[in-house]
Amino acid sequence: MSEDIYTPGDWIVHAHYGVGQVKGKDKRTLDGKKQTFLRVKTFSGEYFLPIQQWNVPHIRPLCSEYQFKKALTIIKKTPEPLPKDYKKRNKKIVKAASDISIYTRAKIIRDLNGRRRAGKLNLNEKDSFETIKDQFLIEWSVVTGRDKEELRTRLDTALQNSFKKLINVKDKSWLEKVRKGVKAKRKPQNIS
Repeated sequence: MSEDIYTPGDWIVHAHYGVGQVKGKDKRTLDGKKQTFLRVKTFSGEYFLPIQQWNVPHIRPLCSEYQFKKALTIIKKTPEPLPKDYKKRNKKIVKAASDISIYTRAKIIRDLNGRRRAGKLNLNEKDSFETIKDQFLIEWSVVTGRDKEELRTRLDTALQNSFKKLINVKDKSWLEKVRKGVKAKRKPQNIS
């Protein structure tokens, strides 16, 4: 494949570093071998990506506005309970955080927010929630050209509406199951 898959000025998303812009190519020595790297500038620093690693699952181009609209639709849905067991819950959060799919990230933002609003987030989960949410907002801001704080308000409103769906469920055991981390099947509501 071509070494020029990403060129200076391109925006990319890295699972760990978040959104960054390719600033150029640099030759560096790593393990005694001279290699070509893409120099990527993020909002909090800079990293170097070996040219040979551009096609890895933890790197992707920016999403489209349409994909963000679809992600917001996911966020507006009722939060799903996370596992009660800390190890299982942590594994799920780590897996979602390392998955660069905007839809996976939308789901974990929604579900962590549900747990947060129920008063059940520990410090590690809170840090993960804030990091994933911030990366989501930065990418959304770059894609749309809108102010990050304006988008934060929109996201917070969507998350608030998502949580309200739990409160408005007639079967209050659903909310209790989310608080406890029990996987629950929601009963269809009778609409009269």
